[in-house]
Amino acid sequence: MTCKGCEIKEEAASFDVEELIAEQLSLEVNLVTPEILSQRLEACERCPFKSNHTCTKCGCFYKFRANLTVKNCPAGRW
Repeated sequence: MTCKGCEIKEEAASFDVEELIAEQLSLEVNLVTPEILSQRLEACERCPFKSNHTCTKCGCFYKFRANLTVKNCPAGRW
């Protein structure tokens, strides 16, 4: 269990990351289909290199990278 201050900080950080990803994706043109995105995110969720919002293998926000047609999984999972 975390303290209230930490919970609030984690919540705010989570919101900021999601907002940043959405903002950047709105500028991208080569996005995968919803079906492919779903498959990629499922693989990311089970990946040992996932840490919070980040892929520790490459340093990217994994939800951002998974949306892009020109990107591969650095761990070879998709």
